[in-house]
Amino acid sequence: MTTKPLIIAHRGASGLVKFENTLASFAKAIELGVSMVEFDVRKTQDNLLVAFHDESIDGIKLRDLTYQQLLNISQKKGFDVPLVEDVLKLCQRKIKLDIELKEAGYELEIVNLVKKYLDYQDYVIKSFIDTAIITLKKTDNKITTGLLLGLGNPQNFILTRLSEIFPEFRLLLTKADFVSPNYQLIKLGFVWRMKILNKNIYVWTINDEKLMSKIIKKGIFALITDRPDLALKLFDSN
Repeated sequence: MTTKPLIIAHRGASGLVKFENTLASFAKAIELGVSMVEFDVRKTQDNLLVAFHDESIDGIKLRDLTYQQLLNISQKKGFDVPLVEDVLKLCQRKIKLDIELKEAGYELEIVNLVKKYLDYQDYVIKSFIDTAIITLKKTDNKITTGLLLGLGNPQNFILTRLSEIFPEFRLLLTKADFVSPNYQLIKLGFVWRMKILNKNIYVWTINDEKLMSKIIKKGIFALITDRPDLALKLFDSN
């Protein structure tokens, strides 16, 4: 019998609302009753941590915008970019958090902020950036950390893909507690190799019911999806 995985709402219930990584998308995930909600973290010019995926907005890097300037732009598009602190306040004691660091350099800041609102068991922090994970562990080794795999446009495609399909050395180096691969990397004995290392697998991002069912049979620990409603329906029927 296949164990039901954790269902993680990607950038909130992003497939069910107009704007991802917003308080509305996180509130929708809470309403659905999923296990966790995932969101991205970046830093503004005035050193505020925000929930936002892209490096830039309207061609301007977030690190070159104050939070108010960022809000002015996003509000013209119809949404507010939330502060990470507001996300934590909304989700505290309601849903667990899967926090992705899009950049290195503010690991201590995110750790100190998260600890104000959440206990260790209520969140994980992950990144594509190995040095960020290493720094997180050095900052506080009690934090559950994850290594993300599946970069969209790596500089060295072949070497990057090899280190993602076979991430064993990177996991050893970073001391990451779990691995979070794009579903297309689940091949060549990936699940079996991660189980030998005792690393849970948080797979992303699957929005098709047939693919959800196929991946789950491989024994992954958590499923990250834009459509948590479909995942809930699928697993409730099994």
